[in-house]
Amino acid sequence: MWIDDHILAKHQEKLVVHTFVPTSPVVVLGSSNSPDIEVNQEYCAGQQIPVLKRYGGGGTVVLYKGCVVVSAGMWMRQHYQNQDYFQRINQVVIDTLGEMNSILNELNQKGLSDISFKGRKIAGTSLFRSRNYLLYQASLVVEPDIQLINNCLLHPSKEPDYRQGRSHSEFMTSLSEICGLKPNDVLLNFENKLKDGLIRGLGSELVDPLPGQYSALSARLLRSLENT
Repeated sequence: MWIDDHILAKHQEKLVVHTFVPTSPVVVLGSSNSPDIEVNQEYCAGQQIPVLKRYGGGGTVVLYKGCVVVSAGMWMRQHYQNQDYFQRINQVVIDTLGEMNSILNELNQKGLSDISFKGRKIAGTSLFRSRNYLLYQASLVVEPDIQLINNCLLHPSKEPDYRQGRSHSEFMTSLSEICGLKPNDVLLNFENKLKDGLIRGLGSELVDPLPGQYSALSARLLRSLENT
């Protein structure tokens, strides 16, 4: 099963943004991740925690009620420049959080695409491209549940240099620890502010759906749904 389908179902729109707080835990694998390597499958099965996959890359994450999940789907002028788009979209997320509390303007990007605070991870992000269509996703850690993460995940098979072998508890931080924010505080107007920020930050790079590619993406998504 793919976790991205709720946003990709709206790929006929030029730009769509969706944020939500999960109601129950779920483990999400990156597109190239294997549950045999990344996940404590015995624990997840015993707790009936689903293990899903996303189209985008990146590491395996646990989503739960202390997280805010951010998804943005958009049609871009270029079908390359992925790292540039990664950085620009992450910066819009950082700027949007900075409007909530000025200390969050100190967030920065680490590794390939993490958002961090003073060397500790606060969000993992991923990117999926189907030529000119881009799907960005981020999982913001608002209230930590390190025990749940430890129970669900093994130490990652690949890690960014700045992690330096640290455990989940040593490596991660949260918005509540930094400035006292709660998930509902983040959700409040975040979706609209983020969408406005993306329009400002990406500007002319955003284009209307390209007909031939729209049809190809629709067919690809349909095939993936049939296989779930």
